[in-house]
Amino acid sequence: MTRTGGAATRRRLIDEAVRHFGKRGYDGTSLDQVASAVGVRKQTLLYYFPTKEALLEACMAEVSTRVAEALSQALAAQESHAKKAETVIRAVFGLAEEWPEFPQFIREAGRMSPEVIQRFAQGLEPLRLRAIGFLQNAMGEGQVRRQDPALLLFTLYTAVVGSLTEAGVLRAVVGEDKGRMALRRREQEVLAFVRSALAPAADAGGAAAGP
Repeated sequence: MTRTGGAATRRRLIDEAVRHFGKRGYDGTSLDQVASAVGVRKQTLLYYFPTKEALLEACMAEVSTRVAEALSQALAAQESHAKKAETVIRAVFGLAEEWPEFPQFIREAGRMSPEVIQRFAQGLEPLRLRAIGFLQNAMGEGQVRRQDPALLLFTLYTAVVGSLTEAGVLRAVVGEDKGRMALRRREQEVLAFVRSALAPAADAGGAAAGP
């Protein structure tokens, strides 16, 4: 197998494993299922990933890398500190629309153990530190309400990730469907929440307005 062909096969195995883990859960997914979906033998999968745990590790690395790349590109294009939080939200929702398996995978990974989700978070740690810095700068400029930036970032994270990963619960409560319009409605609701959470005290009353 050529180096290019090997890299392509490895990538396809990871992509399929992300889909299976997200849909069926870790325990409900077998290596045979992943290999069959890609069209290779189980022995081929084991050549790249000797264990199921090794395959999960590769999936965590792939997801964290793609999320980090999407957020880094979005942040680099946005100069305003006050708008960076909204930029991140739009980037995450955009990635979920382009790659719907990613929030399903995060949901299932979060249900496994703190250690698993911590490995995912490690890949985003540089971005977390940057985000805290953006919030601190925006607070210093009076563009964002003064509060604990780390706690605020955690609140924003749970709002975004919760809206994406618990879509089934949300649909049951408010009757939303699985289409793109439902995803965009959730995006707008999260943006309204974030504007309210970030707005300086004098502007908080009208923070939910906006496109």
